Amino acid sequence: MPAMPQARGPGGPPRGPQPPPTNLKVLPKTMSHDEVVKLMRTYTGDLGVQCEFCHAQNPATHRVDPASDANPVKDTARFMITMTADLNNQYLENLPGKRYADPITCGTCHRGESHPSVFVPKPQPGPGGARPGGPGAPAGAAPGPPPVSPPN
Repeated sequence: MPAMPQARGPGGPPRGPQPPPTNLKVLPKTMSHDEVVKLMRTYTGDLGVQCEFCHAQNPATHRVDPASDANPVKDTARFMITMTADLNNQYLENLPGKRYADPITCGTCHRGESHPSVFVPKPQPGPGGARPGGPGAPAGAAPGPPPVSPPN
């Protein structure tokens, strides 16, 4: 079996095998270093951020410390990763016909922004000229339709 080519560092010689990641709490503990790095690059693109957004910096080396839990944003990221997996595995997986079942990713909502923009629908005239409860609706007008409950 031929030897696998070693990955090159940025502009440098090939680097050896990387140690397995540590402190994985929601990602599978079987993921390799390279698999985690690839996934993290997807997240940085989906959120338009750099590693330091979620990962703390090691004060001694001034480099990102992926295993550290010092940055509270990392807990939010873990929650969001779990939420996204739940939406895909518990809801989209059971969607009748699966016609609109493209997987949900961080980019589905974030669209390259660290904090997703609030969706404001375009005003749609209804009886009386404004959408009930929408912009331009009379004060005290009934809000839009009630939220839909997930299936049991």
